Amino acid sequence: MKKIIQNIESKFEQMGRWINVHPKRVILVMLLFFAILASNLVSIEVDTSTEAFFSENDQTRITYNKFREQFGRDEIVLALIHPKNVFDIEFLKKLKSFHEDLEAEVPHLDEVQSLINVTAMRGEGGDLIIEELMADWPDEDAEVMDLKDRVLRNKFYRNFLVSEDGQYTTVVVRSNAFSDLGIDLDQEGILEEGFLDEEETSFSDNEKSQLLTDEQNSEFVEAIKSVADRHRNTDFPIELGGSPVMVHDLNKAMFKDMPVFVLASLGVIAILLLLLFRRLSGLLLPILTVILSMLTALGLLGLTGTKLTIVMQILPSILITVGIGYSVHLLVIYYRHLREHGDEGDAIAFAMGHSGLAILITSLTTAGGLLSFVPVKVAPVSDLGLYGAAGIMLCVFFTLVLLPALLSVLPKVKSAVVEEKLHFQERSQTRISFVDRALKSCGNFAVNHPWKVIVVSTLIALISLFGATQLRFSHNPVAWLPDNHSLRNATDAINDHMKGSASIELVVERDEEDAVKDPEFMKRLDEFNRFSEGTSHNKIVVGKSSSVVDVVKEINQVLNEDREEYYRVPMDRRMIAQELLLFENGGTDDLENLVNTPYSKARVTLKTTWVDANQYSGLVSKIERKIEDMFGKEKSYVVTGLIPIMVKTITFLMEGMLISYLIAAVVITLMMIILLADFRLGLWSMIPNFFPVLVGLGVMGMLDLPLDAMSILVGSIAIGVAVDDTVHFMHNFRRYQYIHQDIHLAVEKTLTSTGRAMLLTTIV
Repeated sequence: MKKIIQNIESKFEQMGRWINVHPKRVILVMLLFFAILASNLVSIEVDTSTEAFFSENDQTRITYNKFREQFGRDEIVLALIHPKNVFDIEFLKKLKSFHEDLEAEVPHLDEVQSLINVTAMRGEGGDLIIEELMADWPDEDAEVMDLKDRVLRNKFYRNFLVSEDGQYTTVVVRSNAFSDLGIDLDQEGILEEGFLDEEETSFSDNEKSQLLTDEQNSEFVEAIKSVADRHRNTDFPIELGGSPVMVHDLNKAMFKDMPVFVLASLGVIAILLLLLFRRLSGLLLPILTVILSMLTALGLLGLTGTKLTIVMQILPSILITVGIGYSVHLLVIYYRHLREHGDEGDAIAFAMGHSGLAILITSLTTAGGLLSFVPVKVAPVSDLGLYGAAGIMLCVFFTLVLLPALLSVLPKVKSAVVEEKLHFQERSQTRISFVDRALKSCGNFAVNHPWKVIVVSTLIALISLFGATQLRFSHNPVAWLPDNHSLRNATDAINDHMKGSASIELVVERDEEDAVKDPEFMKRLDEFNRFSEGTSHNKIVVGKSSSVVDVVKEINQVLNEDREEYYRVPMDRRMIAQELLLFENGGTDDLENLVNTPYSKARVTLKTTWVDANQYSGLVSKIERKIEDMFGKEKSYVVTGLIPIMVKTITFLMEGMLISYLIAAVVITLMMIILLADFRLGLWSMIPNFFPVLVGLGVMGMLDLPLDAMSILVGSIAIGVAVDDTVHFMHNFRRYQYIHQDIHLAVEKTLTSTGRAMLLTTIV
């Protein structure tokens, strides 16, 4: 095995000499390669939606998209307004103005719904009159009081357009479900397609263009915010909530934060590089190499059409953190050899032979650790594993090919200058040797007192293990925003006063047309509604359950002199059919959101408060058991919507974390055994790799910091950096031990050579 390693190191040395002879050719080819991939950066799309956590082929996402195609978007923007008095003529005038401006100015709009235009029913001489609630504008106080009485008595309006106490009102703004980009059908045609049976419903290859894009959602939300800002004042306070606002604000935050994080990382790295190398080339070349690597890797996203998600925004930081280490390890050996011998070509060849194999092995182990995330069912985590691994390999490719070429074209330093620099370094030796002395002291202590180190480390590991058992999982995109963010405040207010804006959607399909009109089926829908409303788990309560049965009951009541005892489902199928026909002929399209055209499918919407996804699982399980009990014998039923998607996301995260870390442990351990050519030593070397991950998880558990889709990936970065350090240490230690046959001396030489680079990369 030693001969194989020596042969590989010899090949790297030969590679360094060849690059030194043909640097311009290498630089030209590498820049061309960079330009080809980086040109795809402009094609990168962003997706911060909740369903983006599932791949487009995942059944969860397919079901959700089919639901939206059938019934429109369930995500709404909720404008919560808390005036001094909702039922005041002056306020209602302002509400009407706000409503009309939204209708006139918001693009990609499906509908605006408020007290101004919500459907109202009344009976008149045996006829069903369907009109907008405020079709007759109230001019007198008595008329306003009558309006208040009608609104607060209506079960449909309650916790939807007005709070139970009548102190808050809302304006509901719903976007189109479909994009108008690349669509040949007109909107009417699209709607007709949306009401096909599920067997006839299919998504074509251009499905992506049919559903509303993130860019269009941002235009939709920005327009709403603009109108709200114009109307907002002390008498008309407006708070905007809902998942479209969340997606838009997360997009904005990501575009704002990513450059800040990248520039901050590069700034810290620049300072550390200056402290380590004290020369301009030692600063510029590693940063240039890692930036080119990072942009090339991001170009792969545009090339393959992979969208940039909230989770994927960590990719540049991973590549910078790990990639800079490769350059540093190569340059440390290069500058040391150059200082001792003064020949640039020999220094490049020696550095490649000394560190090339170790850098390659570290990249393979880090890539292997990231690839362990590929099997995770959460799409952004899986994508990060795949493109993170590809990015790591690009980093090592640029480091081992482009960096030596750039070193070769640096201006040759004259002998006098070399001597002057050597003299300067001798004068500054006290500053330089401080780090070496510290590293040497650490090494000596570890070698001289191994059991003390082992005992203390074991105690820390046990404490961390206890802390790790306290970990809780989390998936709450709203919580990713700052504490004082307007959306977080709005979400809390909507939870408190309107019983939330998050939804569970149920669609039940029966065997034949008009089957929804069956009184027995209507009775079951009504029973499910009554069961759902008030159902709770861990203080999460379903605040509202609505379906076509609510429409039927209200029609039946108003056709019977508006008497309360007639707020029920008629037991005559023909009566139900007649009442629904009257409603359809009244000029409203409200039924389109509740049933399909053949009346073979019925939708039930449950609304509850927005909380962390890990708190929903008990509630969803309770509701799903009731659904199976009541509708399990029907042709089919599906449970979808925002809440079930979030619950599945957190479930997949929990499952995926265990699997991915097990895979990473096996893959990296095998690589370490092969590298060290020693089974036992390979196993022992994994302890320092997983120790920092365990400590990190323990600290998170003890501080009650949740493990979510982003923090779960910190482990992959920690493993990547730890494995890099372990590989470089063991590679150099084995080399020096083979030469000197002395463990103390081998540790000392390892720490005073590659140890400084390890320290810098770890700090970064």
